[in-house]
Amino acid sequence: MKNQEIHLNEDQMIRAVVDENDLTTSERNHLSRCSVCQKEKQEFEQALTRLGDISKELVPLPRRRFIPAVQGSRSSLRWRPAMAAGFIVVLLMIAIWWTWLFTRFQENGSLQLTQKVESDQQFMAGITFIEDDALPDRYLDIIGSSNDDDYDVYYDDEFLEFILPL
Repeated sequence: MKNQEIHLNEDQMIRAVVDENDLTTSERNHLSRCSVCQKEKQEFEQALTRLGDISKELVPLPRRRFIPAVQGSRSSLRWRPAMAAGFIVVLLMIAIWWTWLFTRFQENGSLQLTQKVESDQQFMAGITFIEDDALPDRYLDIIGSSNDDDYDVYYDDEFLEFILPL
């Protein structure tokens, strides 16, 4: 039985046309020795060349002129100053709003603190009044004196503990 040579398949032929370095060493050796594979490769290359020529003839010309990216970037340069100015205006508006908001909260905070201090002072004044005048005015008439000095003389701590033991 004769040893039949295996020719390059379609995928290997495509790789040979694109770049022969993509083939393995044994495939490259086979292509260089085999006249059948060389002929197939030439026919495939000629078919691709004909296809390229036909496509150049049949493709219509573009309706609009093609503008490369380099020329198109010049038109975007016109908008940059306007965009920068708009960005600066937005930043200024945010800064002004932030300043107004911060001062508003600061004023509200100081106003609330002032109100809290005033209410605390009123509360302490009420406690001091109760501490100094524990009995209401109508009960002070019962004891016979509305003068604080006389009240302390007649009713000292010892007397109050006797009346209200704790």
